[in-house]
Amino acid sequence: MMSRFKLFLPYASLIAAALLFAVLTDGRFISGGNVALLLNQTFTVVLVSMGTTIIYAHGGMDFSVGAVLALSQVVAVLVYRATGVPALLLIFSVLTAGLCGFITGTITIRLNITPFISSLCMQFAARGVVNSVLTGHSIGVSELRDPNWWLKLPVLLVILAFMFVVLKYSRIGKYNKAIGENIRAAEISGIDTKKYRMLAYLISGVILGIASFFELLRNGTVTTNVGQNLELNVIIALVLGGMSLTGGYTVSVRSAVIGSFIVVMLVNGLTMLGLKSEYIGIIQGIIFLLVVLSTYKRDRKGLLPR
Repeated sequence: MMSRFKLFLPYASLIAAALLFAVLTDGRFISGGNVALLLNQTFTVVLVSMGTTIIYAHGGMDFSVGAVLALSQVVAVLVYRATGVPALLLIFSVLTAGLCGFITGTITIRLNITPFISSLCMQFAARGVVNSVLTGHSIGVSELRDPNWWLKLPVLLVILAFMFVVLKYSRIGKYNKAIGENIRAAEISGIDTKKYRMLAYLISGVILGIASFFELLRNGTVTTNVGQNLELNVIIALVLGGMSLTGGYTVSVRSAVIGSFIVVMLVNGLTMLGLKSEYIGIIQGIIFLLVVLSTYKRDRKGLLPR
């Protein structure tokens, strides 16, 4: 009974949030224009969340996704401006994000650094490069059209199907979940834990690069604010979707999709109610704290996985 309750809780939360904000905003929340805005905002969070699920599956984490998204956009725009070839925007977005994923994975796995620290290092480095290049200005590709949903929907469905198969049926997904459950047992059973954890970072980086490309076309410009709070939104989305931060067999694509809608609806709804961004940040921080407390248990040694 309890497991069934946990399964349906994210769906109930999604419906409850939609109904609550629809009532509080006198229907403006479910207007055509705002629904379109919600879908566009959710697209990026869903893609990034689906990519990071495989990192969280083995008990890792990535606090650099927002900064890496911004960096990949900056690199892609600079290359595009130098060459005038639009296709290079996608190629260099993916290459940059993939390279950052490889570096973060190498620091974490090969140097045996805690993923929290290694991803923070990447966050600071990527954000520092972005701020140095832009220096308070913006660059962009406003002359290029946003492909809208005729392309975005197929891409979303393909990546969703890909991550579903990877997590549920492939060795990469199964082994990363096994590592998240018990890395020592996984090593004893013959799993090359370093190899499969590294593959997780590479897959996440590639999907992040794709999300970066579409986000760039939608916004048209890159500023120093691009990607801010994305890390927090992704973490909250995954847990609100029913996933444990400790990884293991609770990881699923469903968590990424449902949780992304909930967190984007929360921010959008509170904004429509007139709440200032700094107060929304406080609410997100409180939710994050509750998320950590619900995912970990406390004993004499502090917080430990449940």
